[in-house]
Amino acid sequence: MTTVKSNKQPFVLALTGPSGSGKTTIGEKLAKKLDKCVNIDADHIKHMIPSGFYKDDKNPGGWSFSEWELAGESVGLLVDNFLQKGYSVIINGYIDPPVWKEITKKVELTHKILLKPNVIENYVRDSKRTEEIRMGQAAIDRHHAHFTLEDFYKDFTKLDTSNQSVEESVNAVIGIMKLEQSKGENL
Repeated sequence: MTTVKSNKQPFVLALTGPSGSGKTTIGEKLAKKLDKCVNIDADHIKHMIPSGFYKDDKNPGGWSFSEWELAGESVGLLVDNFLQKGYSVIINGYIDPPVWKEITKKVELTHKILLKPNVIENYVRDSKRTEEIRMGQAAIDRHHAHFTLEDFYKDFTKLDTSNQSVEESVNAVIGIMKLEQSKGENL
């Protein structure tokens, strides 16, 4: 395995997007490719708080989550710990702005990338998932609207992963980060 080494300060990459955009897969592959880097899947943190999930008939998909701030604070503490040990960190997940706001109380997000395939590609990807994790068209539409309309994501770099392989998407993320580095950011 080839790793990309860096002499720069550790970075924090926020990698988000709608369900099926490739966040988890790309985050995992990217962390393996970069030197001294960890991948935090924010969904794992959310699922540590089972009482935060509740049945919500108003929400496409039928469920909502009430503990966004606690999840964000927990992720922020975890990220800070890794940074103190000299690790770079990728935070991947479908998480709402309150989580990012809590995280940024603890650490600076040095790179912010929004993976956003077209909605048709999301339907196709979702249809290939097992039934217990399939989102359905209404939830995918809600996710796309969220990432399109929410002002919080306006300064995230958008990456359309519709027609890219995982490796192409990983390389595109690295390219974005290098471009940001050349503009004075960390990598």
